[in-house]
Amino acid sequence: MGIAAGVGHFFQSIVEVIQGLFAAVIHFFQLILNSIIGLFQALVNFVEGTLGFAIHNFFILGTLAAAVFGYLLYAQRQGTTSAGRTIKSKSY
Repeated sequence: MGIAAGVGHFFQSIVEVIQGLFAAVIHFFQLILNSIIGLFQALVNFVEGTLGFAIHNFFILGTLAAAVFGYLLYAQRQGTTSAGRTIKSKSY
């Protein structure tokens, strides 16, 4: 009974080694796939954050530019800027 049990354990060990190698290969491919997915998700999050930052700054700078442009038009019509005086002083 001792020799038969030893042989049985030997073959059982070989099967477990093969199962372990198969699991290692599967986990390796899962690691590669998860790394690619993680990289893609990080890229999407980066682009989303960058575009959000740019869009918010665009609206802030656009509002500021519109306010300055409005002030310049107002000042030009009032004649309080050098550009306004120059335009009004020309006679065609």
